[in-house]
Amino acid sequence: MGKEVVSDYEFVKVDEHKSHLLMNVLDMDALCTKMTSDECTEWDKSNNCKDTVYGIELVE
Repeated sequence: MGKEVVSDYEFVKVDEHKSHLLMNVLDMDALCTKMTSDECTEWDKSNNCKDTVYGIELVE
């Protein structure tokens, strides 16, 4: 994505068909634009990938 969009991330492989990607997103609009691009949409379709995005906040 680039450092202007995501500052940090952690990839967790659950099993052969499932993973979780945790990201600290700096620019949500840019992330949404990238994730809905033709290139990413085609990759998801070709790889049977379904993206589910959650927004969370730090509780202090």
